[in-house]
Amino acid sequence: MNEELSNGLFTPAQFAQKAKAKGYRWVTMEWNQFGNSARAPAVKAACDAAELIFTIWFTRSGQPQNDMDFTPAEARKAIVESGAAGFLGEGEIPPELTGGIPNPQEQNWPDLIHELSDLQIPKGVVTNFAPFVHNDGRPFPEKARPLVDAGWACVTECFISESPNATPAAGEDYATRVLGWGETQPMVEYDILSKYGDLSMYRNVSHWSAGDALR
Repeated sequence: MNEELSNGLFTPAQFAQKAKAKGYRWVTMEWNQFGNSARAPAVKAACDAAELIFTIWFTRSGQPQNDMDFTPAEARKAIVESGAAGFLGEGEIPPELTGGIPNPQEQNWPDLIHELSDLQIPKGVVTNFAPFVHNDGRPFPEKARPLVDAGWACVTECFISESPNATPAAGEDYATRVLGWGETQPMVEYDILSKYGDLSMYRNVSHWSAGDALR
């Protein structure tokens, strides 16, 4: 869920009830945009009442509409204060600038992993693989290794309306063959779900977004 509360599409109760009625087991709320952090208690209560698993998502830093940056300290605070049962961190910032210069805006995955390591909840990275590629296009598996070793799940952004080659199969291939994950869990666009074909081979499939899936 992103802007669907701030724009009045759903109330927290409507969101949870619609998700439950559609058969979803868990939901995730983008924490650091749209003023959503202030709405978390109501959303968590609604999810608990509907017997839905409530998790939170941090989008990448540096966006003008952000309420806060995606830092290890903010992520930890959000998880603890919200009572979230899971955490997803967006991985879309490249590690290098032109010429291979380190990108100062890069997400520090080892620091994030360390900060959250004592929180016994599922954790994952939602990614288009930009953090795991050199500026010249070569794979950069060393950047993914801390996440793999820490047991973080890999949720692949399979937005084929924007990038036709970003299929679940392509994401699975790169994540497992090149980066070292054992499996992936694709995130697909609900409004064009039929274009993805059979997804039954994946342990979990996420739908983007609440505004499309729950109307």
